[in-house]
Amino acid sequence: MKCFYFHRLVTGGKLESGFEKLSFNRKESARYYLEQQQDCVIVRLWMLPAWVGSFYDIFKRLFRSPMTMDEMADFFHNLAVMQRSGIPMFEAMEELAGDESSAAARKLAVNILDSLRSGASLSSSLQRHSDTVPQTVLHLVSIGESSGTLDRTLMDAAEHLRRVGRISQDAKRAMIYPVFVFLSIVAATLFWIVYVIPGLSDLFRQMGVDMPPMTTALLAFSDIVAANITWILIISALIVYGACLLVRNWQPARLRYHRLLLKLPVSKVLVRSSSMAFITEYLSLLVGAGISILNSVKVLENAAGNEVYRTALAQVRVGMMRGNSLSHEMRQSGQFPGFAVRMISVGEQTGGLDVQLRYLADDYRRRFDHVVASISEIVKPVVMLLAGGLFVLMIMALFLPIYELIRHMSNQGF
Repeated sequence: MKCFYFHRLVTGGKLESGFEKLSFNRKESARYYLEQQQDCVIVRLWMLPAWVGSFYDIFKRLFRSPMTMDEMADFFHNLAVMQRSGIPMFEAMEELAGDESSAAARKLAVNILDSLRSGASLSSSLQRHSDTVPQTVLHLVSIGESSGTLDRTLMDAAEHLRRVGRISQDAKRAMIYPVFVFLSIVAATLFWIVYVIPGLSDLFRQMGVDMPPMTTALLAFSDIVAANITWILIISALIVYGACLLVRNWQPARLRYHRLLLKLPVSKVLVRSSSMAFITEYLSLLVGAGISILNSVKVLENAAGNEVYRTALAQVRVGMMRGNSLSHEMRQSGQFPGFAVRMISVGEQTGGLDVQLRYLADDYRRRFDHVVASISEIVKPVVMLLAGGLFVLMIMALFLPIYELIRHMSNQGF
């Protein structure tokens, strides 16, 4: 796709500027399309270099509102229903382009409609939006076109997107409670450091209480934090924001972050269960649709959101290219549970791999649902450990000097 910058003359004689990324390689075709689509006269038109398109994609990725899994599932479900009803693809896409339910889905339909008008197939049109449409859906659409079962594969794609979307939503919802508890502990600690401890510090100094080293260090730390709390909050926010950008856009940082998640007590359980539900769901769909196991692993490697599992799947794919089986390579990687590996091995030996993968997908989905439902019980030991540690610290650093102060006042006759 090419990027075009243009000046257009609209109704009323007003001159406006615009920028569009279109699936045309010639300025004349882009000019004709823009004039027909926007009901204007293109005064000047420039085809921009390829690097502009790359920056445009990065900008969109950072600041646009992405198309949610539910919106994409509805998009392909509606398309499947219209195809099953006998509505031609062109008319079905025009209907979706006029749908008011989702701006992102409407934009996707308009872009696909442009590609269809230029003579491209649906799979080729979707391929131009591979940054939005998952590779699993692209493969299913391609299979549906070649086998004449497009309506069925589109419906399968919609159901798959809904299941994957629910896994992602449940994982995010499960993290709300641990994050809330952690932030509450941090907020309570900051309140003590900024407001409570400085008052005790002044009292201890006025009364001349002999303070142990731990109390002295805590009071000094409290004074520093209280005096610079604004800058500390600003710098902390910038560090968190920078870390998020780094993890999002730099693969080595993302890999280290995901390795850390797989080592922490609470996140380890949640990430492993959600990742296995995701992996088995993808493999079950792709193998069941008739895609070869090697290509299925390749698609899954590109779709995996966790870099640890993506690296493991890359190793599995390389081993399979040498002639080894899927179960053998999954066992060698060390990242996949023995239960899943054994089930896949049985499926390979009996020729029922698609059935075993479907069973695994359902089983890991049930396991993940159980983890989400019991996340509060999983978090409780961690909360007790953190809260207990802070409580012990407060007693040792503050209550002992208070006891010393009371004893000192008693000796003075108060």
